[in-house]
Amino acid sequence: MTTSPAVAAEGLAGLGVAVLDAIPINLYVVDRRMRVVAWNSRREQGPLGRPRRLVLGRHLREALAPAGFRATLPALRRVFRTGVAQDDTAESQGGGRLFHVRRLPIFRGREVTHVISWFEDITDQRAMEMRLIASDRLAYLGQLAAGVAHEVSNPLAGITGCAEALASLAMKAPDRNAVREAAEFRDLIRSEVGRCERIVRSLLDAARPDPGATADIAAAIDTALRLLERHPAFERVRVKSRIPRGLVNARIDADSLKQVVIALASNAARAMGGKGTLTIQARRRTGDVVLEVIDTGPGVPAPIRARIFEPFFTTNPGVGTGLGLAIARTLVRGRGGDLLCVPRKGSGACFRVVMKPAGESA
Repeated sequence: MTTSPAVAAEGLAGLGVAVLDAIPINLYVVDRRMRVVAWNSRREQGPLGRPRRLVLGRHLREALAPAGFRATLPALRRVFRTGVAQDDTAESQGGGRLFHVRRLPIFRGREVTHVISWFEDITDQRAMEMRLIASDRLAYLGQLAAGVAHEVSNPLAGITGCAEALASLAMKAPDRNAVREAAEFRDLIRSEVGRCERIVRSLLDAARPDPGATADIAAAIDTALRLLERHPAFERVRVKSRIPRGLVNARIDADSLKQVVIALASNAARAMGGKGTLTIQARRRTGDVVLEVIDTGPGVPAPIRARIFEPFFTTNPGVGTGLGLAIARTLVRGRGGDLLCVPRKGSGACFRVVMKPAGESA
C-alpha cells in the first residue's frame, strides 16, 4: 500500500510541529512579511503566552505585547537584511525572568526567507552565576585581606620616616634648603597616605560594589583609550570611537567599565596582530545601553565561541592568562547587564556590552 503525496506532506508537517513542541525552549518563526508561521507549545504557556490557533498566519504585532513587538521588530529586520544571527538578553515584562534570545536566519538559496526567534530562560542559571561570583569574591577577599597588612605596612613605614625627618628639620634653624626638603617630605606623606586609601578602597569595592554607581560612557572610553594609546600593541591600530552626544549614563561604576573596555580593546589588538581598525560604538536601545567593540581581525571561530568566557581559556597561552573576558563578563553581569560575542558576517569580531541605563531598574 502506497501513501499519497498529500498524506505524506501532512505527516511531515505534523512531524515538524511535534519536533518544535518537543524542544524545551520558547520559539516562533516569522516570514519576511512578519507573519507567524510556527509557534511551539512552550510559546503558548506563561502570562504572555498565546494559543497557537490565535497567532498562526497573523502579523507578529497581533501575537506580542506592544512593548515586546517594538523591541523585537528591529532585531528581526536586521537578521532579514544581513543574514547574520543575533544574540541578546531580554527581561520578561515586569522583570521577573531573564531570557537568552537568539534570532536565527533560515535561507532558501541566498535569501533569508524566515527567522526563528529562540528564547531560553536563563534566570536560574544567572542566579547561580551570581552566587558563584559572590563566593569567588569572598575567596578573593580572604586572599586580599591576608596581604593587606603587608601592603599597607610599606607606605606607613615611609610615612613614619618622613614624619621623623620633618620633626628633625623643625628643630633646626629654618633656611631655604630646609624648607624645600620639608615640602618634599610633605608631598611624600600625602602620596603614601593616598596609596593607603586606594588599597583600602579597593578592598571595600571588591566586597560590596556600589549598586548606585553610574558611568559616563564617553568619558570612560576616552580614559581607557588614553591608557592604551602608547601600548606597543596599538602602534598600528586605527581606533574609531562613535559615541553619540547626550548618551545616557550606564548603571555601572566607571572603573569597572574602563576595565571592560581595556580588556576588550586589548584582545582585539592581539587578534588583529597589532594592525587593523578597532571601532568602539554605543547607542541607546529600548531598555538598555549597548556598547560594541568591533575589530577587523579573523573573528572568533564557531567551535570556541562558547568557551571564550571561561576562566583561564586562552588562544594565546604564551601571552594571555585567559581571565580578561571572564572578569569583564563578571563585572558587567554583576551590575545587571551582559557581555556577548556577536557573530558577524565576514571577518572580524564584535563584543557587545549590554548595560542598564542609570536610573532604571535591572
